[in-house]
Amino acid sequence: MAQRPENIFNQQEMISVVINADNRAGYLNDSSKIGEFEVGQPNGTRSVDFLTWGLKNKINYFRGYDIQCVFFLDEHLPIHDKLFMEINEIVKSCGNNSKFICKPNDRSSYRWNDMLYIEALKLAEGTFVCHMDNDTTLYRKEGSDIVEKYFKWLNEGYKYICQPWDKTGSEMVHASTRFFICKKETLDFPLIEKSIMINPLMGKLNPCLEFTLGHLAGDGKVLYPEREDSEYVIFCWSRYFKGTLEKLSKMPYGEVRDYILECGLFGCNDVFDKMPAV
Repeated sequence: MAQRPENIFNQQEMISVVINADNRAGYLNDSSKIGEFEVGQPNGTRSVDFLTWGLKNKINYFRGYDIQCVFFLDEHLPIHDKLFMEINEIVKSCGNNSKFICKPNDRSSYRWNDMLYIEALKLAEGTFVCHMDNDTTLYRKEGSDIVEKYFKWLNEGYKYICQPWDKTGSEMVHASTRFFICKKETLDFPLIEKSIMINPLMGKLNPCLEFTLGHLAGDGKVLYPEREDSEYVIFCWSRYFKGTLEKLSKMPYGEVRDYILECGLFGCNDVFDKMPAV
């Protein structure tokens, strides 16, 4: 049977792929794991690979579609010119007024992370907007129609489609910044900013962007689809070794999926607690 070509997809509507990244201390190490450098919210893995091969990975997920890439880097450490140029070349290869923004870190600012997310999202020009965090990795099968399913679900009335889960996802009320896709018209920035900065969810807990988006979307409007590992996977790493993303980029989807499942793919957290050799 002939393989379904990538170029049959509907390319009439542009997707803005918005990526919030950082280069926190440890990003040049050969490996990292959750909680190794600090505790609290910014405790995920980090690697220079996420800024290059991770960026290519996210762009490739939307292959066959007309995309704009917005890569927003929260610069904790001075970034070397060579790396800056490499990132810029990857971003600009997408065309469509794609942008690489490098902004010095300022943790003294209130709700710094949330406002960076919003600042990056405001640069989106597409009809659809997909936001991803720096350490998110995702793959879809050659010829998979999962992106078309995103459009279908959004047209059915869901406001945000998030990463898959191994349950129904009905109790998930937040639009995870790790991965969500929505229509641009859904993002009411004045209301979002007011909800976060002035009257955070009317006194409710977790007045961060994720929960604010879910709250404003309304009950039942945030979808975490059931996992379809045969079609696609979206996850973050609990432990990462430099060079892994480059190696996986050269493997067909079936082999990548098998490797990921062998590592251990867990629920909505989607993290690995072990990594066999590639």
